[in-house]
Amino acid sequence: MLANGCSCQKSPLFTIVGILSPCSPKAPVIGVLGSVEAGFPSPAEEELVDTLSLDDLLIQNREATFLLKVSGDSMTGAGIMPGDMVLVDKGRTPKSGDIVIAQVDGEWTMKFLRKRKDDVLLVPANPKYQPIRPKNELKISGVVTAVVRKYK
Repeated sequence: MLANGCSCQKSPLFTIVGILSPCSPKAPVIGVLGSVEAGFPSPAEEELVDTLSLDDLLIQNREATFLLKVSGDSMTGAGIMPGDMVLVDKGRTPKSGDIVIAQVDGEWTMKFLRKRKDDVLLVPANPKYQPIRPKNELKISGVVTAVVRKYK
């Protein structure tokens, strides 16, 4: 049990490190200073353009959203690296093409969901790994909605 009364869940593959719920404090508002060119350099002026809450930007369903810390490299081709944090919405209906957190035949994983009629496949974003076709059971815990990476 966390100090704020929220419980923390663990599995061999991941740990829920934060639950974004009414028991979590609201994120602070951050100033938006403009935009930056990622191509050719251009002159820039620092000016407060707006303010932004990261909660408002990244979370649609606060009560159903939680954070996971990523381990493993099967999703590097999708820009999700080991050590990153992913926001997962357990209230969102998964559809083909979504990145999902799933329990497949008793094992947890994060992969792209591919559905064609009655055929379901979990596809990694790294060619070192093979797609996974559930043999007995597939439980989808949630849909990944954002990736957070801290550089320093």
